[in-house]
Amino acid sequence: MARILFVEDEEDLLTSLVAFFTREGFEVFHARGGDAAIQTAGRMKPDIAVLDMMLHEGPEGPNGKDGFEVLRALRDRGFDGPVIFLTARTLEHDKLLAFDLGADDYITKPVSLLELRARVRAALKRAGGGKSVYRYGGVEVDLDNYVIRHGDQEADLERLSNREQELLKYLIEHRGKVLQRDELLTSIWKYSAGVTTRTVDTHILNVRKKLRDDATTPKFIETLHGIGYKFIAAEH
Repeated sequence: MARILFVEDEEDLLTSLVAFFTREGFEVFHARGGDAAIQTAGRMKPDIAVLDMMLHEGPEGPNGKDGFEVLRALRDRGFDGPVIFLTARTLEHDKLLAFDLGADDYITKPVSLLELRARVRAALKRAGGGKSVYRYGGVEVDLDNYVIRHGDQEADLERLSNREQELLKYLIEHRGKVLQRDELLTSIWKYSAGVTTRTVDTHILNVRKKLRDDATTPKFIETLHGIGYKFIAAEH
């Protein structure tokens, strides 16, 4: 599970970012001011940071650090993960300074949450933090290419649908955690909690078949009857 830090002084936007990226399976940390952001990054060790440039409306007031100062401080303290600026400022000078200071991307507001998610994932992938290939003994799960490989031959290849890929990715990123059906429905299918459907069970069955997993003696997906599912395989 990737760890993301949002530094944003617009409270409504920050609330939306935290809620959305939590649903997407990220471990989310946040701060509304520069000093708080530096302290949070030091304690929580995020994989990626998304910074607003103008933080003077936050709790630290007009004398607080802006996004540039936060970026300098993070880099000075050894943070080498990706940093994305999310800001209303569009001047070329600001963009050039951000990249000179070590930013990895620069996005101007407003931006859709889906586009921001794509930018975050791309930055993590470039940095090696967006892992997509997992190996479990002789089984290789390649989420980038939507396949499960059981060997070197074409007959050993199982192809995943888009939804199966999303479901398996979520299970892997939450390995060891019991995932209730409602959580999977809201996180993967975006259904409202409490919807009655066999969709989750059907897709779990399909993914389990493609993993060639035995439900009675599972190596990958354990069923907790009446509760949900848990991904139990460890990489080796």
